[in-house]
Amino acid sequence: MASETPQTDYRGFVNVLRRVSWTPSWLRWNPEANHDLSWGMNILFGLSASFSVANLYYTHPILNILADDFRVSDQRSSLVPTVTQAGYAVGLLLIVPIGDIVRRRLMILSLILVTALIWLGCTLTQSFSAFLGLSFLVGLLTVTPQLMFPLAVQYAPQRHRPTMISIVMSGLVFGVLVARLLSGIVTQYTSWRNVYWISFGLQVLVWILLFFSMPDYPILSPGTSYPRILLKIVTLPFSKPDLTQNSLIAFLTQGMFTSFWTTLTFQLADVFHLSTLSIGLFALIGISPVFLNPVISRLLIARLHPHGSLIIAHLVTLVAICIGTFVGTFSLAGLVIWAFLGDLGMNTIIVANRVAIAHVDPKAQNAVNSVYMVHTFCGQLFGTAVGNALYARGGWTHTGAFNIAQMIAGLLVIALRGPHERGWIGWRGGWDLSGPKIEKSVQPSTVQTNTETNNESMAAETNEKIEQRN
Repeated sequence: MASETPQTDYRGFVNVLRRVSWTPSWLRWNPEANHDLSWGMNILFGLSASFSVANLYYTHPILNILADDFRVSDQRSSLVPTVTQAGYAVGLLLIVPIGDIVRRRLMILSLILVTALIWLGCTLTQSFSAFLGLSFLVGLLTVTPQLMFPLAVQYAPQRHRPTMISIVMSGLVFGVLVARLLSGIVTQYTSWRNVYWISFGLQVLVWILLFFSMPDYPILSPGTSYPRILLKIVTLPFSKPDLTQNSLIAFLTQGMFTSFWTTLTFQLADVFHLSTLSIGLFALIGISPVFLNPVISRLLIARLHPHGSLIIAHLVTLVAICIGTFVGTFSLAGLVIWAFLGDLGMNTIIVANRVAIAHVDPKAQNAVNSVYMVHTFCGQLFGTAVGNALYARGGWTHTGAFNIAQMIAGLLVIALRGPHERGWIGWRGGWDLSGPKIEKSVQPSTVQTNTETNNESMAAETNEKIEQRN
């Protein structure tokens, strides 16, 4: 009897796993069908990215409320976003690469479901220590947006790839802005827990929509082990010049972005004496990329080589920073121009970077994305730390000079390696920027969902070649 209990438990676990991983018949993978990403699925990816990334930012405007409710100091409550971001960084390194070696539909649905359940714990707990621990787990598992980008890159038609990537990116920006705005408004009139209840409902809604509409995409690298894919993250920056160049550009761009937005609060409060509500509403200026970036992607990025788009976006952002740095010392107009054009330029750079690295390794796109996002995250930490230190020492102009230097450094990184150069440094192939970067399709349409099927296909091809020779 005792020996039957573990076997019964095992069978029960397998049954539960089968039910969770069940895929409707119309979503099961058919290698012979057309799997180009539709606009409806693209928008759903954007919404999924939006409602997922929002989990990282709901607490930012309500840290004082959390401190009062949990009866802890403001310093203790400030640990919540820090711990959440730390979990997110670990997730980028350890969880995102798994997307290359497992079924992505099951992985994404599982991440959203487990995150929602942990989020429910955050909503109900009365213990700050438990809230802090659960927040780390939320950050760890909130990597769904970083699984959406490779899917958009892989399955978007070549002619629509920049626009479709920008829609997912716009969803990301929208989630960051709406999280802070919704959290501040709802908490001001009700309880902060209502914000968490709303977010829980949105996550469940996204899970339902994806469950009934997301195809069961094939595994990118069947047979590859987890340690091997982690090792790939270490080796990719040293073997792929395109990835390293665009990751360094992302590092500098994100450093500029976070340096501006973290020090802007002090400038608006200390120099222009704006209220907390006005400072919060000022962030709405940054919503411009949500609506304009898909248009710019269609008109600019889709028609130019990524190098051309990067140069234009850097120059526009550099002009905006110069205006914001010097005019922003005495007029709000300078800060508005920087917030509007700076955010637009930053998002254009990100989409151009994504297009540029789309071809790096079609069978390890999530590992490529991990490398890119680690550089992005480190850039955010670098910009926040250095920007705040410079503002404390010399004020707004010192921070502005730092951001100008980062944009100039970004242009130098672009100039070191030409658009058609295959090595690390040089300009072989010329500087023709008139057309988009043409690569072979990154959609591995013939990839099967398991090793056994691959072996059968290889055997069939071998037999066919033997017959042709005979």
